[in-house]
Amino acid sequence: MRVRKVCPVVLRLALAACLFSPAWPLAQAAGIQGGYSTNVADQADCKRQLNIIYGAIQQYREQHGGKLPDKLSELTPEFIHNSDVLVCPYVHKRGGLRTWKKQFREPAPDPHTSYCYEMPPQPFDASHWRGLPKKTWRDFKERQAEQVGPVVPIVRCLDHRPYLNLAIGAQIYESGYYWETNFSQDEHLLTVANLFRVPAPERPLTSKDFPPRDPKATPRLLDLTAYYNGVLTNGWQGFAGNDLGSLPTGIQRFDGIEFDIRGVIQLNGAELPTVFTDHVSGIAVGQKCGRIHFLHAVSHDYKANTVQASYVMHYANGAVQEFQVLYGQHLADWWRDRGDASAPTKAAVAWTGQNAASKAYGMQLGLYHTAWENPLKDVKVSTITLAEPFSTGPFVLAITLE
Repeated sequence: MRVRKVCPVVLRLALAACLFSPAWPLAQAAGIQGGYSTNVADQADCKRQLNIIYGAIQQYREQHGGKLPDKLSELTPEFIHNSDVLVCPYVHKRGGLRTWKKQFREPAPDPHTSYCYEMPPQPFDASHWRGLPKKTWRDFKERQAEQVGPVVPIVRCLDHRPYLNLAIGAQIYESGYYWETNFSQDEHLLTVANLFRVPAPERPLTSKDFPPRDPKATPRLLDLTAYYNGVLTNGWQGFAGNDLGSLPTGIQRFDGIEFDIRGVIQLNGAELPTVFTDHVSGIAVGQKCGRIHFLHAVSHDYKANTVQASYVMHYANGAVQEFQVLYGQHLADWWRDRGDASAPTKAAVAWTGQNAASKAYGMQLGLYHTAWENPLKDVKVSTITLAEPFSTGPFVLAITLE
């Protein structure tokens, strides 16, 4: 199987419960770089304290039927009498929590500790997981442990380089930011998407898996049947309950343009549970046109004005024209805040609806209509290639010529 590309931003979301971004000014003390310690003695002090925390967690579990605490601060004062134990000695050295600013975002914020607690029962939001049933960070870490054993961190200290990890099985080990790379060569194996994905279909899709094309559909409504790789009525991306079953199919008019809607062409996305192709080439056109209309969206939220897809038009005379699709201009995330009436600056919201997953997260769905002006109107477009340059997961439902 091909090695899957992973967007660094998405990898941070998928692999780490606590997101860290060093922002301290450069310190002058020996062994301190950028606000973190590389000093061996500081590390040893922190390890001793992590051992105390581990013992307190085990005592907590013994008295709570094996249940983990929701936050580290729940260990005080019964299991940790001195609350200073929840603050790294190096942080104390720099002035304590009052002068220390936490430089990582955690799923269950706890202002009483400098440590990152990896196993709160906090549910994922829609930026991490879009399937049903909902999953929590604890679910995620326990599923990781099923894959690699008790090396999964329960607590991390991000104030040292290398980072310190207190594992479920009590060991303390050093790692880079992604502890997962210590134990797995497959960057995708331990992600949220892979661990909770819907199993892939046992057989390849065929034309029989999609509604038949309406005989009234003209050649201007491109027939994408041979290129579909997702069925609208199931969670084709790998998220249970996340589909387009509520979208009207067949010949439909959205934003004043007719589209032939019967399936989806999904391109690869690092945050998607299912691995797709990076490009689809050779989509037959064989016609002249003044405009090309796309009904499409992207699988997750991204930075404005970044390239999300590329449509490459190949002409009968050998010419090539590329339409780079930008987030926030030509399309956007297909999950939208409920009641959001905004649209991309160079596109229209063509359809809105919901599915079981979006309802559970309090979101709505949206698809976007974008028109591209063809600069070579008098030359036949032979084929179109769809490509995703940055593994962002765009998908296309229909293409219409004007």
